[in-house]
Amino acid sequence: MRRSSSGARPSDRRGRAPVESGQSNRPTSRDETGRRPPVTRREIGRSGSSLRNPLISRLRSQHTPPAGTGQEDERIAAMSPPTLKQIRFFVAAVDWGSLSRAAAHLNVAQPALSQQIAQLEAILRNELLIRTARGVRPTEAGQRFYRHARTILRQVDGAVADLTRPGPIIGRVAIGLPTSVATILAHPLLSTILRDYPGIRPELFESLSGYLHELIAQHRLELAILYRDRSGPGLSVQPILREELFLVTKAGADIPATITMREVAGLPLVMPSPTHTLRTMVEAAFSREGLSLTVIADVDSLPTMRRIAASGLAAAILPISGLSGLDEAARPAMIRIVEPTITRPLGLCYAADQPLAGPAALVADLMVAEVRRLVESGAWGNAVLADP
Repeated sequence: MRRSSSGARPSDRRGRAPVESGQSNRPTSRDETGRRPPVTRREIGRSGSSLRNPLISRLRSQHTPPAGTGQEDERIAAMSPPTLKQIRFFVAAVDWGSLSRAAAHLNVAQPALSQQIAQLEAILRNELLIRTARGVRPTEAGQRFYRHARTILRQVDGAVADLTRPGPIIGRVAIGLPTSVATILAHPLLSTILRDYPGIRPELFESLSGYLHELIAQHRLELAILYRDRSGPGLSVQPILREELFLVTKAGADIPATITMREVAGLPLVMPSPTHTLRTMVEAAFSREGLSLTVIADVDSLPTMRRIAASGLAAAILPISGLSGLDEAARPAMIRIVEPTITRPLGLCYAADQPLAGPAALVADLMVAEVRRLVESGAWGNAVLADP
């Protein structure tokens, strides 16, 4: 073929532009004979090759989420519900307040724990944990899910124990109740256990909330109701109710229906010792309003506090459950504290490293059911059930 005078290579008879130096002279689609050239292995595996099916490429680009967009999380959420492993890992993280401690407790690597919790958050489409330099704590959504998670795990563990143990459920269960709770819950709870589950031997301890917490930590109690609604290191808590606190004083004809917190601050009071949960809770409520209590005596005995209040020597601050079982003649007056009201939470508690199973799991369910019955029937005064 003759070259042009400019030295440039003329276009071929099909009108194709000449190939510049350094470019491949292999046609990209069909050769001069009209036949498609053979495809090599290298071309098949080449990323972005023009030989890739354009339809498949378009579909992949539509359904494969780009990195960092969050669409991968939505894909995970659409694939499957949470697994028991993810739920257990999340509960452990909340119970221990630290991913590293939770991982050590579960005997898994921390990255594996973090990955499972991240997948759980993707499935639920909610952030469940707040990560800080000091550890982790549940978000509002995390607190709600934790309550469901605890119920799920307890029921699963109880079901496994029930089906793997032949015969009726037999065993001892040590239960701790604060005195104010025992006065209203102990009798119906024990009646139900002894009537419906004769193979279970309940052991009831009645004491201060702080001491019951210590007994759980020492594994001397399987279950206890404590004045708290959040789990802590080594302690699992299932919130069950909130009850309002009242001013308890001598009965009389001129007792008002309500009294303000500021008015209560000026009255002589008998209260539990400063380390008692009720005392710290009430003092914190008054402190938030810029007020302080006028405590004339520390009394770590509910019956004694009730007698002193009924005599008029000093008033007390107690829930309605604290007066349960008293004869009407011996019952002191109860005045609702307002502006603002004061409430305290109650939770079903057990050791975080000792999941409930068998008789303990059954008794835990009975306790929650009995509390619900007492609240819904009005027997627990104006207590309100916690969110499920």
